[in-house]
Parts: sequence; C-alpha cells; structure tokens
Amino acid sequence: MTTGDLYNLLGLSASASPEEIRAAYHQAARRFHPDANSNPGAAEAFKLIADAYGILSDPVQRSTYDAAVLQTGSGPLLAVRPAYSRNPLPALPEPQVLYALIEIHPAILTDLPDPPLNLCLVIDRSTSMQGARLDQVKAAVGQVIDSLRESDTFSVVAFSDRADVVVPAQRGMAERTMAKAKVSTIGAHGGTEILQGILCGLQELHRHISSAAANHLLLLTDGRTYGDEADCLMLASLAATDGIAISGLGIGDEWNDGFVDELAGRTGGASAYIDSHQTLAAFVKERVHGLGSAYAERINAQVTLDAQMELLSVFRVSPDGGPIPLEQPLRLGSLPKRYPASVLFKFRLPPVSPGAQSIARLSFSADIVSLGRRGERLVFDVALPAIANPPAAAPPPALMEALARLSQYQLQERAWQQAAAGDAAGAAERLKVLGTRLLANGQPELARLALSEASRLEKTQVLSEEAKKQLKYGTRALLAAAPAGNGGSR
Repeated sequence: MTTGDLYNLLGLSASASPEEIRAAYHQAARRFHPDANSNPGAAEAFKLIADAYGILSDPVQRSTYDAAVLQTGSGPLLAVRPAYSRNPLPALPEPQVLYALIEIHPAILTDLPDPPLNLCLVIDRSTSMQGARLDQVKAAVGQVIDSLRESDTFSVVAFSDRADVVVPAQRGMAERTMAKAKVSTIGAHGGTEILQGILCGLQELHRHISSAAANHLLLLTDGRTYGDEADCLMLASLAATDGIAISGLGIGDEWNDGFVDELAGRTGGASAYIDSHQTLAAFVKERVHGLGSAYAERINAQVTLDAQMELLSVFRVSPDGGPIPLEQPLRLGSLPKRYPASVLFKFRLPPVSPGAQSIARLSFSADIVSLGRRGERLVFDVALPAIANPPAAAPPPALMEALARLSQYQLQERAWQQAAAGDAAGAAERLKVLGTRLLANGQPELARLALSEASRLEKTQVLSEEAKKQLKYGTRALLAAAPAGNGGSR
C-alpha cells in the first residue's frame, strides 16, 4: 500500500484523533459493508477500509506506519478537484441526475524528467494505403525515429492480411539510418486485418515492457477490419491489464471510427482522425511527443457506488476527449505535467432526503514513472449535502463549459444515429441546431460543415462518412479546449 493511503481511505488527515478514526471507520463501513451495499466493488472497498482501521486504531501499528511515512519523506502525488452540477443537492422525492467534473492534478509542481517510451508503431500497408498515404506514413515514422531518446525503446510493425516486424524492438535506436531504410521498403498490398498488426505489435512491446516506461501501441490505418473486431477488443483488454495503452489514428474516411474508439477506450488510449495525408507527419510527431512527456501514466479509476446509486456514463474531457467504457477499472490514460486530466461522470441518484448524501467512492491509481512510484493511490468520495429548496445557483464555469461542449458532440452523435435509422430529416434538423450552436460559440468552419451536411442530407438522404468524422472529431477536440482549473475547491 502506498504512502498516505491509510488515512486517505478513511477520509482523514495524519493528525486524526483515535475518536475521529473510529467514527470515520464506522461511517465508511455503513456505506460499503456487503450486507448494506450490493454494488460491485463494495466488498473490496470495505476490506481496504477494515485493513486501514486495523492499523490506525492500534497505537503501536499506527506509530510504525507513521514512522515509515516520515522516513520516506514522500506524500501524495495526485490531487483531485471536483465540480458538481448541483451543490447542495435538492432533496427530492424522485430520482435526479448529477454531473461531476473531476480534475486530476499533479501534486508536485516542479518539473520532472520525461518518462522513457516503449513504443510500437503498427502501420496499415493494405492496398488502399498505396501512394501518397503510405509515403506520408513512412515520412512520419522517419521523424519519430529521429526524435527518439537513448532511453526510449522503439519498434515498427506493418500489416495487411498478415503482419511483419519491420524494425525489431530496441532501446536507444543506435542504427537510425538502417531503421529508416527498412521503413522505406514497406509496400502496399493485401487486405486489412488489424488483429494481425495488434498481435504482432504487442509481442514487440512485451520484449521490453516496463512499469518504468510509457508502454504504447500506436495504430495507423485507413480501412476497416472484417471479422476480427471481437478478438481485437479482447486483446485490448488484455493489453490494458499489462499496462499497455493503444491509440488509433484513422486516415481518410473509410475506417471504422466506432471500433477504433472502443479499441483505444479499453486501454486508456486515444483515437483521432487525420483528414489529409499532408498533415499526417506533423500529427504523428506531435502525438508521440505527448506520449513521452506525461506526469503520470496508467491512471485507472475504480468506482464504488453507494447503495441505490447508478453510474450512467463517463466521458474524458482532457487531455484527449472521448467516451470511457464502463468497465472496471476505468482506463483514464495519462496525466500531463502542466494541466489536469478532466473526467465527466454522470450519476443517477434515487429519491434524496435532507442530510449528508454519499454517492460514490473514486479510487484512483497511477504510476508516477519519473519518481519510481508505482500504483500511487488516491481515494476521493463524491459526497454532497442535500437540502430542501436550495437557492438557485449556476454550476461552476468549468463544468458549464464542459457540458456545453459535450452537448455539441452528442448532437452530432444523435444525428448520425438518426440518419443510420433512416430518419434523414430528423438528422438534418439536429445538424442545423449543431451548426447554429457552433457558430454562436466561435467555430465557423465546423458550423458551415454541419449546416452543409444538413442541407445535403435533406437532398440526398445519404450521410457522408467524411463529414461524419470531421464533425465527430472536431466537436470532440473542442472538449479538450475547454478551460480547466476553475471547477471547484480542493
């Protein structure tokens, strides 16, 4: 158990009195005892609480624990700042929805060394990639090779209907010229079987996998894989348990964005759309640079709900916007050094009576690679007072901004769902609303695209894959651009 966890688990400071420790334990036990809470994770939360209480309630064990903490000279390395859509909660006889924007901050503000990379680029070389697309991919890989540090490990895999290791995993990349020469020989042929590429790429990553590095597979593809999606997703889940993140870069408009989103979401990675091969090299270089400059890697969150509470959705706002699959633990990706990682939780609450209301316990874990701290933990309780007829008050600005931008993203999602269901007129109306909102929010290019697609849908009854991806990833990028840091109090 990492430093500071025991007090944090009980919601106490290190100066808590024996009476405060006892009271905190009984309060937490009432929330998470398996007899009172049947939600998944409650039993494990109760066990951790009981273990913490067993040590802190014994004067000798507590003294030994405190001495160990003092000797290490270290404290918590993560901090959390919440913002709520309602605070206090209204005491209501019917269910209500609560949004919680949780910002995860670095607790150490001094600059830390960048973590080493263990990176594998998995490149689609199917026939559709031939020509300028593949040339730009190879140029991008060359730039990545030139930017590698001595501490980085790098490999390249190319796939179509089979996969080949082009550059075997190696640390330091002593033969950079040779590696770039090998990449230049990649030719386009065959179909698209992403499973082959991912499996081969993960094997290369496992040769040098380390909890002291950012282990990442970066997939570049322009096509759809057929028949192996379920196996790809299973591999992604296994990769996440090994501490490997998968990110996907889709080129053009033929690739399956829903599949790539889920593939990345299961591991804490990100997905992105590259609409032009001319911008591909710069995009890949920037993405790789971001992978090697994080404060924390492998941020996971275990959500333990209080009795009768429901978690409806989780959406990562920054650093890379996107939906988070509701699989425990939630894979949240990495934490940048200079701004928070922001996650939007949506809860449904049962009828609430006046008084203190506990909603969920969020247990975060992360690797602070530069400091050699593995599994750094932080526990945060989503808990609010509930009163009858609370005064009207606007939610914090950061939460309002995140919700407003999320609504733009959701508008285009619903428009495509309607269009796919045959309701082109309804989809066009949603796109018109989206265009109006984007224009009002200072996004004229996206607004024109939404309005143009609405007009085209009305005339042809057919949606454009290119416009769909441009609006989807364009509105998603706006989420990460929302201001952070003014959401709430610590």
